[in-house]
Amino acid sequence: MPAKLKLVRKSECYRLTWIGRVLVLLFFTAFLFFLALFIPKFLSQSNPVNGQILVLDGLMPDYAIKAAIDLYESGNYEQVVVTGGNLSVGYAIADIKTMAGLSYATFIELGFEADHITSLPTGNVVRNRTFTSALKLNSWIKDNKLNITKIDVLAVGCHAARSKYLFDRALDEHIAVGVVVVEDMGYNSKRWWQTSRGLRTVLSEGLGYLYVRFFFFPRKH
Repeated sequence: MPAKLKLVRKSECYRLTWIGRVLVLLFFTAFLFFLALFIPKFLSQSNPVNGQILVLDGLMPDYAIKAAIDLYESGNYEQVVVTGGNLSVGYAIADIKTMAGLSYATFIELGFEADHITSLPTGNVVRNRTFTSALKLNSWIKDNKLNITKIDVLAVGCHAARSKYLFDRALDEHIAVGVVVVEDMGYNSKRWWQTSRGLRTVLSEGLGYLYVRFFFFPRKH
């Protein structure tokens, strides 16, 4: 008589008890709480190098520009440089067309001397905007044969880590890059998960930082 074809078999397995389930739940809750506190702190760490140039990239809020003016007046910076591409809103009707131009005009309106600031617009850039701005800065330094060995990038909140990394990648190796962080006034960084803006900002900047660290391999040109 032919043997029966067995499709299943009896086996033993271990399952968590209710105490084990509670402990696992507590562990993951504590882990998520740790991440909630750690991520924004890691992404928004200030680490200035007392640079010769203070750089502001992209669309900066007025309070960040005011902080940059205070830094310039109290520090040893030789020049402020603003970078950034075309405005994504109001470009067709605005007299100022770029983020760099808007930051420049705000500095001047706030009483900053035009001789101490340089605007480096990058044009219509859709991808890798921060890296493109850093390349523009590097070309400007080389084209003008400036003896620059260190710069500080002023960034708002969680964008700081990504800005520092990308400027460090784009600039020549002999130029040290530091970062000065201005707190993002759009949400409470200690309870960022309680607002949609805080949630979007922290998660997008966290994912953006992971992307540039592990999946971004640009060419310098």
